[in-house]
Amino acid sequence: MSGKHGKFKRREIRDLIENEYELKIHNMHEGDKGILIYTNMGDKIFKRVKKDEAQVLFIASAYNHIKNRGFTNISSLCKTRDDKYYVRYDGNLYVLEDSVKGRNFSISSEEDGRKIGEILARFHIAANNFIPVTGSRAKVDWGKWMDKIKVQSVRLNKFKEIAQEKSLKSKLDNIFLKHVDQYIKKAEEAYILLKNNCYMEKVYKAMQTNQLCHKTFKKHSLISLDDGDIFVTTMENCSYDIIETDLVSLLESCIGSKGLSYVKSVIQGYSRINHIDTNSINIVRALLLQPGRFYKIANRYYGKKKNYNEYELIKKMERSLRKEERRNEIAKKLEEVVK
Repeated sequence: MSGKHGKFKRREIRDLIENEYELKIHNMHEGDKGILIYTNMGDKIFKRVKKDEAQVLFIASAYNHIKNRGFTNISSLCKTRDDKYYVRYDGNLYVLEDSVKGRNFSISSEEDGRKIGEILARFHIAANNFIPVTGSRAKVDWGKWMDKIKVQSVRLNKFKEIAQEKSLKSKLDNIFLKHVDQYIKKAEEAYILLKNNCYMEKVYKAMQTNQLCHKTFKKHSLISLDDGDIFVTTMENCSYDIIETDLVSLLESCIGSKGLSYVKSVIQGYSRINHIDTNSINIVRALLLQPGRFYKIANRYYGKKKNYNEYELIKKMERSLRKEERRNEIAKKLEEVVK
């Protein structure tokens, strides 16, 4: 094992895992996501989670619910010998999660698009009617988007006034002023799309069926196996929400620069298993149009918090503009799907 932990710490971690989870470790390797562990009980990943015990229990019960309902190509959290889903180490909570060998999934053909669309649809069907175990603390995101987007619009207008009133404008001010009107308009468009396409009705329906969503259904959570299957992992941010939020994550992450033509195949694949209507597609469009990344950087700069490095913030602003443009391109493709 190599990486951040010294020799003593590595030995300590190895002993902790073998003792708490009652398994034999053959090898360990430190990666970006955590410590990859090769054991007599299969491949695992040991990683820190910024959650409390009740939140970890919610995640573990979500994994178990989905797997018990027939969606088996998904990870799960391992239990310790004391029937806990976590261990404490250096004052933090760590979990041991099932892992597999493979590569991060990406969409490079219409077949890939249909395939991942179908997998997400099956995931949502299995994740429906989720009631977490007693003692867990649920994460709930139902119905928040209209208020979020309204706040974006109001505050971007306020930040615009602040920037315009400056007698000496920074490079970041000039970048912001060049683009802010465009993104205020995008926020307003997104709000109207949600309002006119039954967003709250979708929320109420999801509430009635206890719909659970992955929330980071992205490349790093999707592992393409040698046999062609896709393994779903990394559900630390799962929450109650509408299924459209996962479609946004999928499209934004897995549609590459040359893959816009595959957007339609994703929607077709999803709808083949779990039908979505025009309202849902327009809600996905709205969530792609809302300028969350641009707003986040602007809020950091013009808001109350001033603990930033301006050079780094400029770089982040430039990246956010590229990502916003990419999201807008996907939203335009979805408009063609609706037509």
